[in-house]
Amino acid sequence: MMKEVALAALIVGGTGVASADSFVVVSAGGKRFVAKIEDSKTGRAFVAKLPLALSMGELNGNEKYAYGVALPAAPEYRPKVEAGDLMLYGSNCVVLFYGEAGGYSYTRIGKLVSADGLAAALGGGAADVTFEKAELRAGIQMDGDLPLITATTNLPEGTPVETLAVKALPADETEWKDYDTLDAEEKADCRFFRLRAHVDR
Repeated sequence: MMKEVALAALIVGGTGVASADSFVVVSAGGKRFVAKIEDSKTGRAFVAKLPLALSMGELNGNEKYAYGVALPAAPEYRPKVEAGDLMLYGSNCVVLFYGEAGGYSYTRIGKLVSADGLAAALGGGAADVTFEKAELRAGIQMDGDLPLITATTNLPEGTPVETLAVKALPADETEWKDYDTLDAEEKADCRFFRLRAHVDR
């Protein structure tokens, strides 16, 4: 029997460790990208609205935009904006840049980890773009008293995932717990694991 467990997954960037809630999967043109979301009122409000499916218009040969997503705004003048920047224009217009721009005031929502292939995926006209929380889950199947663990994720194909700290499972699979939530006595004989996905390559 396969049991799927949602994890407080760790998603690792080039500069350290962040929680899964810090990352969003952006899908367009049959391709998926990962965006690192700002730890700000705007970023948290954006994540709280997910999943979002937006029909984004084309502007200036370097951006896609969609009105109707109201978020807290704290605009700053941006002399330069890069491909992969995810911005808020005004207080209800999400803008995804696939080319360089600048000279306007925006509130930063986040930034794609890599914008390679973004322009091609978005195409030259309007584009359907979806935004959803990054997910990393584990399927657990017992082989005797040892777990066989498989990862399922909505991260882009080829994202490396590793299993950390696997120990023998207790007989009752319901005893799986997040190691970080246990007290010292419980940790002494806890059976646990975590998955980690490397998104910054």
